[in-house]
Amino acid sequence: MPRSLHRRAPGWLGLLGVLATSLGAMGCPGTLDPSLLTGGGGTTGGPGTAGTNGGAGTGGTGVNCAGDLDGATIVMTTCTPGCHDSAGGILSAGLNLTVDAAIGSRLVSVNSPGNAGESSVCAGFGPYLKPNSNPAAGLLIDKISLPSGNPAVCPGGSQMPFGLSPLAPAQQACVEQWAETLIMAAAAQ
Repeated sequence: MPRSLHRRAPGWLGLLGVLATSLGAMGCPGTLDPSLLTGGGGTTGGPGTAGTNGGAGTGGTGVNCAGDLDGATIVMTTCTPGCHDSAGGILSAGLNLTVDAAIGSRLVSVNSPGNAGESSVCAGFGPYLKPNSNPAAGLLIDKISLPSGNPAVCPGGSQMPFGLSPLAPAQQACVEQWAETLIMAAAAQ
Protein backbone atom coordinates (compact mmCIF):
# COMPACT_ATOMS: atom_id res chain seq x y z
CA MET A 1 0.00 0.00 0.00
CA PRO A 2 1.40 3.40 -0.87
CA ARG A 3 2.48 5.39 2.12
CA SER A 4 -0.01 8.26 1.49
CA LEU A 5 -3.04 5.89 1.56
CA HIS A 6 -1.75 4.14 4.67
CA ARG A 7 -1.74 7.42 6.56
CA ARG A 8 -5.29 8.29 5.49
CA ALA A 9 -6.86 4.91 6.23
CA PRO A 10 -6.88 5.22 10.04
CA GLY A 11 -8.51 8.66 9.70
CA TRP A 12 -11.36 7.29 7.58
CA LEU A 13 -11.74 4.24 9.79
CA GLY A 14 -11.77 6.49 12.86
CA LEU A 15 -14.45 8.68 11.29
CA LEU A 16 -16.55 5.61 10.47
CA GLY A 17 -16.08 4.39 14.05
CA VAL A 18 -17.22 7.72 15.49
CA LEU A 19 -20.24 7.76 13.15
CA ALA A 20 -21.23 4.17 14.06
CA THR A 21 -20.81 4.90 17.77
CA SER A 22 -22.90 8.07 17.50
CA LEU A 23 -25.72 6.27 15.71
CA GLY A 24 -25.60 3.47 18.26
CA ALA A 25 -25.74 5.93 21.15
CA MET A 26 -28.91 7.49 19.71
CA GLY A 27 -30.66 4.15 19.87
CA CYS A 28 -34.29 3.62 19.12
CA PRO A 29 -36.74 6.34 20.00
CA GLY A 30 -38.83 4.02 22.20
CA THR A 31 -42.07 5.34 23.60
CA LEU A 32 -42.87 8.43 25.59
CA ASP A 33 -46.04 9.09 27.49
CA PRO A 34 -47.76 11.78 25.34
CA SER A 35 -49.09 13.51 28.47
CA LEU A 36 -45.52 14.41 29.40
CA LEU A 37 -45.19 16.49 26.22
CA THR A 38 -47.68 19.11 27.42
CA GLY A 39 -47.27 21.26 30.48
CA GLY A 40 -44.78 19.71 32.79
CA GLY A 41 -42.39 21.01 35.28
CA GLY A 42 -38.70 20.82 35.89
CA THR A 43 -36.54 23.83 35.32
CA THR A 44 -36.31 22.93 31.63
CA GLY A 45 -39.91 21.88 31.11
CA GLY A 46 -39.63 18.18 31.98
CA PRO A 47 -41.56 16.75 34.90
CA GLY A 48 -40.49 17.96 38.33
CA THR A 49 -40.44 15.88 41.42
CA ALA A 50 -42.80 16.10 44.33
CA GLY A 51 -41.12 17.15 47.52
CA THR A 52 -38.64 19.49 45.85
CA ASN A 53 -39.45 22.85 44.43
CA GLY A 54 -42.12 21.16 42.35
CA GLY A 55 -40.04 21.87 39.30
CA ALA A 56 -42.31 24.33 37.55
CA GLY A 57 -40.62 25.02 34.22
CA THR A 58 -41.31 26.30 30.77
CA GLY A 59 -43.75 23.46 29.94
CA GLY A 60 -46.74 24.17 27.70
CA THR A 61 -47.86 27.54 29.08
CA GLY A 62 -45.37 29.69 27.21
CA VAL A 63 -44.44 31.21 30.59
CA ASN A 64 -41.00 30.80 32.11
CA CYS A 65 -41.93 29.41 35.52
CA ALA A 66 -38.54 29.85 37.13
CA GLY A 67 -37.40 31.98 40.04
CA ASP A 68 -40.24 34.03 41.52
CA LEU A 69 -42.68 32.42 39.07
CA ASP A 70 -41.90 28.88 40.20
CA GLY A 71 -45.25 27.41 41.31
CA ALA A 72 -43.92 26.12 44.62
CA THR A 73 -42.36 29.52 45.32
CA ILE A 74 -45.68 31.26 44.63
CA VAL A 75 -47.47 28.88 47.02
CA MET A 76 -44.79 29.33 49.70
CA THR A 77 -44.81 33.13 49.48
CA THR A 78 -48.51 33.76 48.87
CA CYS A 79 -50.50 30.92 50.46
CA THR A 80 -48.60 29.49 53.38
CA PRO A 81 -47.53 32.50 55.47
CA GLY A 82 -50.30 33.17 57.95
CA CYS A 83 -52.99 31.06 56.27
CA HIS A 84 -52.11 27.56 55.08
CA ASP A 85 -48.93 27.04 57.09
CA SER A 86 -48.51 24.12 59.47
CA ALA A 87 -45.39 25.60 61.06
CA GLY A 88 -47.41 28.26 62.86
CA GLY A 89 -50.29 25.90 63.57
CA ILE A 90 -52.52 27.86 61.21
CA LEU A 91 -54.41 25.75 58.69
CA SER A 92 -57.17 27.86 57.22
CA ALA A 93 -59.95 25.55 56.08
CA GLY A 94 -57.79 22.62 57.17
CA LEU A 95 -55.51 23.02 54.14
CA ASN A 96 -51.77 22.57 54.68
CA LEU A 97 -49.85 24.00 51.72
CA THR A 98 -46.41 23.63 53.28
CA VAL A 99 -44.19 22.60 50.36
CA ASP A 100 -42.48 19.42 51.50
CA ALA A 101 -42.18 15.78 50.44
CA ALA A 102 -45.80 15.08 51.44
CA ILE A 103 -47.49 17.98 49.64
CA GLY A 104 -48.77 15.77 46.83
CA SER A 105 -50.37 13.32 49.25
CA ARG A 106 -52.21 16.22 50.92
CA LEU A 107 -53.60 17.56 47.62
CA VAL A 108 -54.07 14.85 44.96
CA SER A 109 -57.41 13.02 45.42
CA VAL A 110 -57.97 14.70 48.83
CA ASN A 111 -61.26 16.48 49.54
CA SER A 112 -61.26 19.62 51.64
CA PRO A 113 -61.92 18.79 55.30
CA GLY A 114 -62.97 22.38 55.91
CA ASN A 115 -62.80 23.99 59.31
CA ALA A 116 -66.13 24.77 61.01
CA GLY A 117 -64.42 27.25 63.35
CA GLU A 118 -63.49 29.36 60.34
CA SER A 119 -66.83 29.01 58.55
CA SER A 120 -65.20 27.08 55.71
CA VAL A 121 -67.84 26.46 53.07
CA CYS A 122 -65.79 24.15 50.83
CA ALA A 123 -65.70 21.09 53.12
CA GLY A 124 -65.93 17.94 51.03
CA PHE A 125 -66.14 19.93 47.80
CA GLY A 126 -64.12 17.90 45.29
CA PRO A 127 -60.43 17.07 45.58
CA TYR A 128 -57.85 19.84 45.81
CA LEU A 129 -56.22 18.26 42.75
CA LYS A 130 -58.05 15.75 40.58
CA PRO A 131 -55.98 12.66 39.82
CA ASN A 132 -54.88 12.15 36.22
CA SER A 133 -55.96 15.67 35.20
CA ASN A 134 -53.85 17.44 32.61
CA PRO A 135 -54.05 20.38 32.71
CA ALA A 136 -54.31 20.34 36.47
CA ALA A 137 -57.85 20.63 37.80
CA GLY A 138 -59.51 20.65 41.21
CA LEU A 139 -60.51 22.91 44.06
CA LEU A 140 -57.00 24.36 44.44
CA ILE A 141 -56.92 25.45 40.79
CA ASP A 142 -60.51 26.75 40.92
CA LYS A 143 -59.76 28.81 44.04
CA ILE A 144 -56.87 30.65 42.37
CA SER A 145 -58.41 31.08 38.93
CA LEU A 146 -62.15 31.67 39.40
CA PRO A 147 -63.70 34.73 41.04
CA SER A 148 -65.50 34.59 44.38
CA GLY A 149 -69.13 33.60 44.01
CA ASN A 150 -68.50 31.33 41.02
CA PRO A 151 -70.34 28.12 41.94
CA ALA A 152 -67.50 26.05 40.46
CA VAL A 153 -65.25 27.30 43.27
CA CYS A 154 -67.72 25.89 45.80
CA PRO A 155 -71.00 27.43 46.90
CA GLY A 156 -70.08 30.66 48.65
CA GLY A 157 -66.33 30.05 48.30
CA SER A 158 -63.79 32.84 47.95
CA GLN A 159 -61.06 33.33 45.40
CA MET A 160 -57.57 32.91 46.80
CA PRO A 161 -55.41 34.43 48.04
CA PHE A 162 -58.12 35.70 50.37
CA GLY A 163 -58.07 39.44 50.97
CA LEU A 164 -55.31 40.01 48.41
CA SER A 165 -55.28 40.68 44.68
CA PRO A 166 -55.85 37.56 42.59
CA LEU A 167 -52.77 35.88 41.17
CA ALA A 168 -51.67 37.26 37.81
CA PRO A 169 -52.35 34.95 34.83
CA ALA A 170 -48.64 34.00 34.63
CA GLN A 171 -48.65 33.10 38.34
CA GLN A 172 -51.81 31.02 37.90
CA ALA A 173 -50.26 29.20 34.94
CA CYS A 174 -47.12 28.41 36.94
CA VAL A 175 -49.07 27.13 39.96
CA GLU A 176 -51.11 24.95 37.58
CA GLN A 177 -47.90 23.65 36.03
CA TRP A 178 -46.45 22.86 39.46
CA ALA A 179 -49.71 21.11 40.37
CA GLU A 180 -49.38 18.95 37.25
CA THR A 181 -46.01 17.70 38.53
CA LEU A 182 -47.70 16.66 41.78
CA ILE A 183 -50.47 14.88 39.88
CA MET A 184 -47.98 13.07 37.61
CA ALA A 185 -45.89 12.01 40.61
CA ALA A 186 -49.01 10.64 42.34
CA ALA A 187 -49.97 8.71 39.19
CA ALA A 188 -46.49 7.20 38.99
CA GLN A 189 -46.74 5.73 42.48
